[in-house]
Amino acid sequence: MRDIQHIVDKVHRGERLTLEDGVALYRTPDLLSLGRAANLQRERLNGHRTYFNVNRHINYTNVCAIDCQLCQGAYARKPGEEGGYAMKLEEVFRFAEQEYSESLTEFHIVGGLNPDLPFSYYTDLLEGLRQRFPQVHLKAFTMVELDFFVKITKRPLEAIIERLREAGLGSCPGGGAEIFAERARPLIAGHKISGKRWLEVARTVHKAGIRSNATMLYGHIETYEERVDHLIRLRELQDETGGFQCFIPLAFHPENTFYANLPTTTGIDDLKTIAV
Repeated sequence: MRDIQHIVDKVHRGERLTLEDGVALYRTPDLLSLGRAANLQRERLNGHRTYFNVNRHINYTNVCAIDCQLCQGAYARKPGEEGGYAMKLEEVFRFAEQEYSESLTEFHIVGGLNPDLPFSYYTDLLEGLRQRFPQVHLKAFTMVELDFFVKITKRPLEAIIERLREAGLGSCPGGGAEIFAERARPLIAGHKISGKRWLEVARTVHKAGIRSNATMLYGHIETYEERVDHLIRLRELQDETGGFQCFIPLAFHPENTFYANLPTTTGIDDLKTIAV
């Protein structure tokens, strides 16, 4: 059995964990000690309070100009391909009205990188939702989408963020981070922006005063070392900006992807990832 007591002691003392510590926690079979250490830190940060949102997803288009091994056949469609769609704004608003209830706190708005949609589509979408649902927070557009808006408008990222904020953008979701490691990322999301660029966009979003979530996709071809490296890069940006409000570990679902032969994650792996 791999002894993690020295790492647990660091947690009790409030010391930061290293990459080596994180890997050791992933490799330990001592799930109970790991869980207790994680819960200690959770209570240290939040006491006995828990926070949640009641959100509804709006996936405005599945048409995407780039190929990602994780998305081919599962969600995205190429421009002109059968099964592709782009919701007209009135369709978005009708869908939002159908999904609305008084308990709703947030719309989560993401989509593919659709080359046929002008930038005004996104600002009109936010303005229309804000007009109709002024009390609902608008969490919209991943770092990948924001970078795409820069490309189609040829405008600076700062100007894009400011225009979206004027239209009603409240925060950004954390999707598209996948795994930052330079070895693994090209093998799962080769045509998506780099991990370095994802962090650059997030830094710019935070400096503009807009918070975002952060994610990590795990359970595909990445190693434990690459998972912990990903977490450390997020931690470093959080040290700099304080702009991440939530970290979301996303378990990889292999069906209908290039890696359909891989097994799904186990419950133990899921619990360990949350704890680490």
